[in-house]
Amino acid sequence: MARAPEEEVVFGSAAASPAVRLLAMARNSASGLLTVAFFAVVVLAAVPMGANRDWAWAPIAVIIGLFSVAAAAGLGSRSGFEVVERERLPLIALTVCFLLFVLFGLFQMAVWAPLSGSAWFYETAARLLGGAHAPVPDLAIDASRDTLLKCLTCGAIFLMARALCRDRRRARLLLLMFVAGAVLVVVYGFLMQLQTHSCYVGSYLKKVSAYASTDRCVMSGTFVSSNSFGCYCGMALMAAMALVFASRRRHGDVPYGYDEDDEESFVASFTGFRVTMLAVCLLLLGGLLFSASRASLAATLASAGVLSLLMLRGRWHSRPGLARLFVGGAIVVGLLVLVIAGNTIVGKMARASDDWDRVRIWLAAVQAIEMSPWLGWGLGSFADIYAVLQPASLPQANNLAHSTPLETMVEVGLPMALFGYAIVLIPCGVALFGALTRRRAHRYLPGAAFAVALVPILHSMVDFSLQMPAIGFIVSAVLGMGWTQAFGRRERRSHGFTPWE
Repeated sequence: MARAPEEEVVFGSAAASPAVRLLAMARNSASGLLTVAFFAVVVLAAVPMGANRDWAWAPIAVIIGLFSVAAAAGLGSRSGFEVVERERLPLIALTVCFLLFVLFGLFQMAVWAPLSGSAWFYETAARLLGGAHAPVPDLAIDASRDTLLKCLTCGAIFLMARALCRDRRRARLLLLMFVAGAVLVVVYGFLMQLQTHSCYVGSYLKKVSAYASTDRCVMSGTFVSSNSFGCYCGMALMAAMALVFASRRRHGDVPYGYDEDDEESFVASFTGFRVTMLAVCLLLLGGLLFSASRASLAATLASAGVLSLLMLRGRWHSRPGLARLFVGGAIVVGLLVLVIAGNTIVGKMARASDDWDRVRIWLAAVQAIEMSPWLGWGLGSFADIYAVLQPASLPQANNLAHSTPLETMVEVGLPMALFGYAIVLIPCGVALFGALTRRRAHRYLPGAAFAVALVPILHSMVDFSLQMPAIGFIVSAVLGMGWTQAFGRRERRSHGFTPWE
């Protein structure tokens, strides 16, 4: 197997002294431990209620910060932070967008910022309470600080994944650990379905009223929201599906331009690993269906179609059996959807009141945008402005717009929202570029990154799954992996040409 660039060091030479070799072994062991620990923290963030509580995401942010300092000091990957010519322009664009977004969040808290729609709220508070904070665009500075910390954590995760996943083995390990973590979450969901009919997450009761043994709740795994759980299952399903397309051959000394898939029949290559991944796909699909999330199912099916087209591109004419297999698999999945969750999904569609409530929330969000279109109301401040504009027909409190793009426009205004969208879309575009240009044996890594991220992006158009820390952390990690894997190892190595990769 070809070695990663960071493994080619003089410390491993035969002429090195025992002390130097021991130091190199210790450094390599520490780098390996850092990589595994970083992956574990990211993929297991879904276990503590989707990391959607301060006591869950805040310690994770601190741990990621410590890992980032260690990685910057050289652990994990000595060459991981190098920038090659082909990625320079998109990386500069991504960095500029991210910095502008963070700085604008800080600007919204500044007293020297121009007066916006929030000024009269501060004036009213000062008149009623006898004193108030000086008027700033931000309605909830404490919530904005929390949101900024989450954004910075996602940025650190992206950079670390980009550095650590330059080696394809580590990129594959990230996908495997993500799938394993998702299996743990889904199995927990099935256990809670048997014990409490999914009405509890740990000791937390999801129902407003008291729990009775006859109550039935929608499965949500370790998440409180079944929709976020369905989205998470769809993301993991895409990762497992991509691993099915991974080459089963070890990469030895193969000539330049040789593609292992040229001599490998897809149907005949069903190894134990691929069969296991297919079984995992069915388990994750079951979790998705039991979540009864219509938007998650639609987003997952769309992402699965895109991933299939990316992975099978160039193979349809040479292997017509793949087309029949693909169509047959789609039929089987359709039958599973009808058998397992048909009644639940149809019943949920029949109850249209929730959909109309969501439309009313969107209309309130549009009204908030019209009141402050340029500076917004502050990151994380949607709950405060919604409390003012809340329709009388919706008495229950609500802190989310149920549409991440719409909520972003409410909180940072229309111009800066475009930069926020670019922070997500630029890495997705790079991952898609890699899936279209990499060799068949290696395209599954950037293809997986694009497909995994596409599920919450599509789902968040009508919900808030991308705002869940556990999902946001996973998306940041896989996009960092997809970014670095979009550029082949040959393009990154500047020291001479060899016919091996």
